[in-house]
Amino acid sequence: MNNNGAYKVISIIALLLGALGVTLGYAAFSSALTISSSAKVNPSASTFNVDFSSSSSSVVTNAIQPTLNKTVAGFSATNATIDNTSDPIISNLEATFTEPGQSATYEFYAYNDGQYTAYLNGINFSGSKTCTAVTGTTQSLVDSACNGITLSIKVGSEDVTTTSVGSITGHSLAKNASELITVTISYVSGSDVADGNFNVTLPSIVLTYDSLD
Repeated sequence: MNNNGAYKVISIIALLLGALGVTLGYAAFSSALTISSSAKVNPSASTFNVDFSSSSSSVVTNAIQPTLNKTVAGFSATNATIDNTSDPIISNLEATFTEPGQSATYEFYAYNDGQYTAYLNGINFSGSKTCTAVTGTTQSLVDSACNGITLSIKVGSEDVTTTSVGSITGHSLAKNASELITVTISYVSGSDVADGNFNVTLPSIVLTYDSLD
Protein backbone atom coordinates (compact mmCIF):
# COMPACT_ATOMS: atom_id res chain seq x y z
CA MET A 1 0.00 0.00 0.00
CA ASN A 2 1.36 3.53 -0.92
CA ASN A 3 1.26 6.61 1.27
CA ASN A 4 -1.88 8.08 -0.36
CA GLY A 5 -3.78 4.87 0.31
CA ALA A 6 -2.71 4.78 3.92
CA TYR A 7 -3.81 8.36 4.40
CA LYS A 8 -7.24 7.59 2.98
CA VAL A 9 -7.82 4.82 5.38
CA ILE A 10 -6.90 6.94 8.33
CA SER A 11 -9.12 9.76 7.14
CA ILE A 12 -12.16 7.54 6.78
CA ILE A 13 -11.76 6.19 10.30
CA ALA A 14 -11.46 9.72 11.68
CA LEU A 15 -14.64 10.78 9.95
CA LEU A 16 -16.56 7.82 11.31
CA LEU A 17 -15.42 8.49 14.83
CA GLY A 18 -16.44 12.12 14.47
CA ALA A 19 -19.89 11.19 13.27
CA LEU A 20 -20.29 8.75 16.11
CA GLY A 21 -19.39 11.44 18.58
CA VAL A 22 -22.08 13.73 17.22
CA THR A 23 -24.69 11.00 17.36
CA LEU A 24 -23.88 10.17 20.95
CA GLY A 25 -24.02 13.82 21.84
CA TYR A 26 -27.58 14.19 20.68
CA ALA A 27 -28.90 10.76 21.61
CA ALA A 28 -27.42 9.73 24.93
CA PHE A 29 -29.40 6.54 25.43
CA SER A 30 -27.99 3.24 26.65
CA SER A 31 -28.96 -0.38 27.11
CA ALA A 32 -27.38 -2.87 29.49
CA LEU A 33 -27.14 -6.38 28.07
CA THR A 34 -26.46 -9.11 30.64
CA ILE A 35 -25.31 -12.62 29.81
CA SER A 36 -26.01 -15.07 32.63
CA SER A 37 -24.44 -18.50 32.31
CA SER A 38 -23.76 -21.62 34.36
CA ALA A 39 -22.50 -25.16 33.95
CA LYS A 40 -22.72 -28.47 35.76
CA VAL A 41 -20.11 -31.19 35.78
CA ASN A 42 -21.31 -34.65 36.82
CA PRO A 43 -18.37 -37.08 36.56
CA SER A 44 -19.28 -40.69 35.92
CA ALA A 45 -18.37 -43.14 38.66
CA SER A 46 -16.91 -45.36 35.93
CA THR A 47 -14.00 -42.92 35.55
CA PHE A 48 -12.70 -44.00 38.98
CA ASN A 49 -11.33 -47.50 38.65
CA VAL A 50 -8.76 -49.51 40.62
CA ASP A 51 -8.35 -53.16 39.61
CA PHE A 52 -6.30 -56.16 40.63
CA SER A 53 -3.62 -57.12 38.13
CA SER A 54 -0.91 -59.68 37.62
CA SER A 55 1.14 -56.98 35.85
CA SER A 56 2.58 -53.72 37.16
CA SER A 57 2.20 -51.88 33.83
CA SER A 58 -1.43 -52.56 32.87
CA VAL A 59 -4.50 -54.54 33.92
CA VAL A 60 -3.76 -58.21 33.27
CA THR A 61 -5.67 -61.04 34.92
CA ASN A 62 -3.32 -63.99 34.69
CA ALA A 63 -3.32 -66.52 37.54
CA ILE A 64 -1.05 -65.67 40.47
CA GLN A 65 1.39 -68.44 41.33
CA PRO A 66 2.40 -68.48 45.01
CA THR A 67 5.94 -68.70 46.32
CA LEU A 68 6.58 -71.39 48.93
CA ASN A 69 9.33 -70.78 51.46
CA LYS A 70 10.22 -74.48 51.62
CA THR A 71 10.19 -77.46 49.30
CA VAL A 72 8.69 -80.24 51.37
CA ALA A 73 6.61 -83.19 50.25
CA GLY A 74 2.93 -82.47 50.80
CA PHE A 75 3.39 -78.72 51.28
CA SER A 76 1.63 -76.86 48.45
CA ALA A 77 -0.54 -73.88 47.54
CA THR A 78 -3.04 -73.19 44.78
CA ASN A 79 -2.84 -70.45 42.13
CA ALA A 80 -4.97 -67.39 42.87
CA THR A 81 -7.42 -66.03 40.30
CA ILE A 82 -8.39 -62.42 39.50
CA ASP A 83 -11.89 -61.27 38.52
CA ASN A 84 -12.41 -57.55 37.77
CA THR A 85 -15.84 -57.99 36.18
CA SER A 86 -17.64 -56.16 38.97
CA ASP A 87 -16.01 -55.23 42.27
CA PRO A 88 -12.48 -56.62 41.86
CA ILE A 89 -11.80 -59.84 43.73
CA ILE A 90 -8.84 -62.19 43.95
CA SER A 91 -9.66 -65.63 45.26
CA ASN A 92 -8.43 -69.20 45.66
CA LEU A 93 -5.52 -68.31 47.94
CA GLU A 94 -5.10 -71.63 49.72
CA ALA A 95 -2.14 -73.38 51.32
CA THR A 96 -1.73 -76.96 52.51
CA PHE A 97 0.77 -77.10 55.36
CA THR A 98 2.49 -80.17 56.79
CA GLU A 99 4.37 -78.61 59.72
CA PRO A 100 5.13 -75.28 61.42
CA GLY A 101 7.63 -72.98 59.71
CA GLN A 102 5.95 -73.01 56.31
CA SER A 103 4.44 -70.08 54.40
CA ALA A 104 2.92 -69.30 51.01
CA THR A 105 3.24 -65.80 49.53
CA TYR A 106 1.15 -64.28 46.75
CA GLU A 107 2.28 -61.14 44.92
CA PHE A 108 0.05 -59.11 42.61
CA TYR A 109 -0.86 -55.46 42.01
CA ALA A 110 -3.48 -52.79 42.49
CA TYR A 111 -3.58 -50.85 39.21
CA ASN A 112 -5.21 -47.42 38.88
CA ASP A 113 -6.95 -47.60 35.51
CA GLY A 114 -9.15 -44.56 36.17
CA GLN A 115 -8.90 -40.81 35.60
CA TYR A 116 -8.28 -39.73 39.19
CA THR A 117 -5.56 -40.24 41.78
CA ALA A 118 -6.76 -43.02 44.10
CA TYR A 119 -6.20 -43.05 47.86
CA LEU A 120 -5.99 -46.19 49.98
CA ASN A 121 -8.10 -45.29 53.00
CA GLY A 122 -8.67 -48.69 54.60
CA ILE A 123 -7.52 -52.31 54.90
CA ASN A 124 -10.16 -54.39 56.66
CA PHE A 125 -10.49 -58.06 57.53
CA SER A 126 -13.99 -59.43 57.04
CA GLY A 127 -14.95 -62.56 58.95
CA SER A 128 -12.88 -64.54 61.42
CA LYS A 129 -10.38 -67.37 61.47
CA THR A 130 -11.85 -70.78 62.26
CA CYS A 131 -10.08 -74.11 62.54
CA THR A 132 -12.06 -77.33 62.30
CA ALA A 133 -10.78 -80.82 63.01
CA VAL A 134 -11.50 -83.53 60.47
CA THR A 135 -12.63 -86.96 61.62
CA GLY A 136 -10.04 -88.56 63.85
CA THR A 137 -8.35 -85.31 64.91
CA THR A 138 -8.70 -83.85 68.40
CA GLN A 139 -10.39 -80.45 68.31
CA SER A 140 -8.63 -79.17 71.44
CA LEU A 141 -5.25 -79.80 69.82
CA VAL A 142 -6.51 -78.11 66.66
CA ASP A 143 -7.50 -75.06 68.69
CA SER A 144 -3.95 -74.76 69.98
CA ALA A 145 -2.39 -75.27 66.57
CA CYS A 146 -4.83 -72.76 65.07
CA ASN A 147 -3.04 -69.93 66.89
CA GLY A 148 -0.04 -70.49 64.62
CA ILE A 149 -1.94 -69.94 61.37
CA THR A 150 -1.61 -66.29 60.32
CA LEU A 151 -2.67 -64.10 57.42
CA SER A 152 -0.85 -60.87 56.57
CA ILE A 153 -0.99 -58.30 53.79
CA LYS A 154 1.30 -55.54 52.61
CA VAL A 155 0.02 -52.86 50.23
CA GLY A 156 2.85 -50.58 49.18
CA SER A 157 4.23 -49.39 52.52
CA GLU A 158 1.20 -50.49 54.57
CA ASP A 159 1.94 -53.75 56.42
CA VAL A 160 -1.01 -55.33 58.25
CA THR A 161 -1.56 -58.63 60.09
CA THR A 162 -5.15 -59.66 60.97
CA THR A 163 -6.00 -56.20 62.33
CA SER A 164 -8.33 -53.91 60.42
CA VAL A 165 -6.95 -50.47 59.60
CA GLY A 166 -9.62 -48.05 58.45
CA SER A 167 -7.87 -44.73 58.92
CA ILE A 168 -4.99 -44.70 56.45
CA THR A 169 -4.02 -41.24 55.20
CA GLY A 170 -1.53 -39.97 52.66
CA HIS A 171 -1.43 -43.22 50.70
CA SER A 172 -1.96 -42.28 47.04
CA LEU A 173 -1.92 -44.25 43.80
CA ALA A 174 -1.46 -42.12 40.69
CA LYS A 175 -3.32 -42.59 37.43
CA ASN A 176 -1.91 -45.37 35.23
CA ALA A 177 0.28 -46.55 38.09
CA SER A 178 0.38 -49.68 40.24
CA GLU A 179 1.46 -50.77 43.69
CA LEU A 180 2.58 -54.18 44.87
CA ILE A 181 0.29 -56.23 47.11
CA THR A 182 1.77 -59.13 49.06
CA VAL A 183 -0.42 -61.63 50.89
CA THR A 184 1.23 -64.29 53.07
CA ILE A 185 -0.40 -67.30 54.71
CA SER A 186 1.86 -68.81 57.37
CA TYR A 187 2.09 -71.67 59.83
CA VAL A 188 4.46 -69.95 62.22
CA SER A 189 7.59 -71.73 63.42
CA GLY A 190 7.31 -73.10 66.97
CA SER A 191 3.50 -73.35 66.82
CA ASP A 192 1.63 -76.26 68.35
CA VAL A 193 0.70 -79.22 66.20
CA ALA A 194 -2.46 -81.30 66.09
CA ASP A 195 -2.76 -85.07 66.02
CA GLY A 196 -4.24 -85.09 62.54
CA ASN A 197 -5.56 -82.98 59.69
CA PHE A 198 -7.67 -79.86 60.16
CA ASN A 199 -9.16 -77.19 57.93
CA VAL A 200 -8.74 -73.44 58.36
CA THR A 201 -11.03 -70.67 57.14
CA LEU A 202 -9.35 -67.27 57.01
CA PRO A 203 -10.93 -63.79 56.82
CA SER A 204 -11.40 -61.97 53.56
CA ILE A 205 -9.38 -58.78 53.12
CA VAL A 206 -11.07 -55.65 51.79
CA LEU A 207 -9.02 -52.76 50.39
CA THR A 208 -10.84 -49.43 50.15
CA TYR A 209 -9.61 -46.94 47.54
CA ASP A 210 -11.31 -43.52 47.28
CA SER A 211 -10.94 -40.45 45.11
CA LEU A 212 -10.38 -38.33 48.24
CA ASP A 213 -7.79 -38.84 50.96
